[in-house]
Formats: sequence, C-alpha cells, structure tokens
Amino acid sequence: MKLTALLLAFLPTLIAAECYKSGESWDRELGRAAVEKACNQLAGDYRRGESRVKEFAQNNGQCYVFELKRLGKSGGGELRRITKDECKGGMEHELYGCGQGGTSSYTNWMYKADPNRGPC
Repeated sequence: MKLTALLLAFLPTLIAAECYKSGESWDRELGRAAVEKACNQLAGDYRRGESRVKEFAQNNGQCYVFELKRLGKSGGGELRRITKDECKGGMEHELYGCGQGGTSSYTNWMYKADPNRGPC
C-alpha cells in the first residue's frame, strides 16, 4: 500500500481538460506524424509562463497547431525541462482523446493541439 501511494505521488496531476466541440477533425495518421515533429522541436528547457507554438501544414488542406506552456505551479527552479516523450504523451492525449482537438493542463505543463482548416 505504501508503495502505491508513493508511486501515485509522482504521477502528473490533471488540473483541467477540454475537448473542442466544433471545428476540424483530426486525420489521426497525419496527426501522429505532426505530434512527433512538434515534440522534436518543443522538447527542451522552459521558464515559468513560457509557451511555444508549432504549426504544420498538412497535404489534406489542414494546419495542425501545437502549443506547449510551462505552468510552473510546482518546484523545479527557474528552468524546467520537458522531454520529447513527455511532450508526445500530452499531445497524443489531445490527438486521440479529442476528435477536434483540445487542451489539458497538468501540474507543470499545458498541452494544446488543434486541427484547423486552411494554410498555417
């Protein structure tokens, strides 16, 4: 029982989540590739409150927008690093959990993924 409580203490805490109810829907295959590209570029060190956005034009006429923001609600000093894998986990939650994109905030990070119609 103590081991379970200890492990749960290290899991990220979901603070807020929202799936968009209207707009473009994902092409999941294109979305998965775009998440990979986005997280390759978004991984790194962030200051509290810093956000970065990546947009990728798709061959189906859509623009996939990914935003990652450091919330800084817990420790970690001035800079906090996010790995590509942690970024992918958050962005894929939006891709697979929200058919038209969405946003989720955890203790340290806010993930936003949104498929849009038209050029980036």
